[in-house]
Amino acid sequence: MSRNTHARRRPGRRAAVAAGLVLAVGLGVSTQVAAQAAVPAPVKASAKASAALRTVSGFNGDVVTQVADFYGAYIDAKDDAAGPDTALAKALRAHYLTPAFAKQLEAWEKKNKADGLLRAQNVPVQWTVSEGGNGLEVVVTLTFGGGESPTTTINLVVKQEPTGRITDIRTTSIAPAKASAKASVAVRSISGRTGDSVTQVADFYGAYVDAKDAPAGPDAALAKALRAHYLTPAFAEQLKAWEKKNQVDSVLRAQNVPVQWTVGEGGNSREITVTHTFGGGESPTVTTNLVVELEPVFGDVTDIRTTSAR
Repeated sequence: MSRNTHARRRPGRRAAVAAGLVLAVGLGVSTQVAAQAAVPAPVKASAKASAALRTVSGFNGDVVTQVADFYGAYIDAKDDAAGPDTALAKALRAHYLTPAFAKQLEAWEKKNKADGLLRAQNVPVQWTVSEGGNGLEVVVTLTFGGGESPTTTINLVVKQEPTGRITDIRTTSIAPAKASAKASVAVRSISGRTGDSVTQVADFYGAYVDAKDAPAGPDAALAKALRAHYLTPAFAEQLKAWEKKNQVDSVLRAQNVPVQWTVGEGGNSREITVTHTFGGGESPTVTTNLVVELEPVFGDVTDIRTTSAR
């Protein structure tokens, strides 16, 4: 993913809250790790590594990030192993779409017998969200098929209003713009793969930050639906107990929301690293590093622990 530039739609409501509100403590369960843990930050690939470690980054209030959060989490909801998670899909639509456009989509779906967001009856195996022709439009590229199936690519233009809600989605034959060799700034894009652990954790955290930092106030319904989808029931109960004791959000380990985050591969395939940056502007900057552990079969989150904060 290119992160050289990002068009900001709006500042986060609490993104610039004093960084002292960040609480970098563990869950108080068997997986708790002290701040001086041996792996304080995401693992970095050496110069000799044959393949770079995969990472996905997001910026609070960035147009490309927000559409990627929406599409990533929506695809996860539609592709759930136990069957489509209709509660999460509904909560995502309610959060990211304007009410008027949501009704237009429903009418389109009734007529075309397909998902109006994906413009298909199945889910893509890969997707990319890129900067569009102006600051309020992005291009979403969905790739379907693969393996023994033919590969089909659909390009969509997603239009937003200034406050960030989606007002239109239309198909286009124009592929996303690519940076020329002479371009001083690369075209920003975020890519994801269905079933990929890094993608899934990035989808969860990105949409969760959007829910907590909604312009009209925290979207409790979306935050609840995201937790129900991505967390194991047992771990969700542990998080509730931890929050009751510490009076802070246990997913973010803070009372405010990050201005930037990066999700990357961890020490093994079941562990993903999440780095949150709080503050910025006139506020001090604090970075918190988390390790998110996944269960091996379905990839649900079984633990979140803090490894360091500075």
